[in-house]
Amino acid sequence: MKKYTNEFKVGLFIIICILGLVYLTFSTGKVNFKKKGYNIYVIFNEVCGLSNKAPVMLNGLEVGKVQDIVVQYDKDRTQILLKLWIDEQAKIRENPVVSIKTLGLMGEKYIQIASTEGNEFIKPEAVLVGEPYADLDAMMKQVQGIMDENKGNISQIMKNFEATSKNFEEFSADLKRHPWKLLFKTKENK
Repeated sequence: MKKYTNEFKVGLFIIICILGLVYLTFSTGKVNFKKKGYNIYVIFNEVCGLSNKAPVMLNGLEVGKVQDIVVQYDKDRTQILLKLWIDEQAKIRENPVVSIKTLGLMGEKYIQIASTEGNEFIKPEAVLVGEPYADLDAMMKQVQGIMDENKGNISQIMKNFEATSKNFEEFSADLKRHPWKLLFKTKENK
């Protein structure tokens, strides 16, 4: 008589796998229902692809997440209000700089809070104003505008660079032909 059937063995294996997945989920620290924290709010003019659940970093350390994103319509302007959940252990000093940054090569956005100086800490439910996002496209337009304004200067710089490059090539070729010149001091170098 068989002690355990194949169905029992497969069922036991599946239960062990599910328990292992639950353990791994909670042990990574990304899911923790017991963690206490507080909320703060940040107002931005634009959020440039930031999403719910995006990380919140305090001086480079992950301390929370974006909990909600709401569009606010005033009489003459539209703004974005972010609700941030911050771990209770993280204290943000008064007058922090809050900005949107890009994480890694994939371009995932996150909230960076720079807070290093100040005597007091901000209170829960505080409302902060975020810094404008430094958009790469806007920066490229500014660089293009500067280049357009300085076309004559840039062409002169390029000519100087080409002349310097040619002089270096001639010097390098001369040293290849006459390496002994490096060994002797010339009258000019004394």
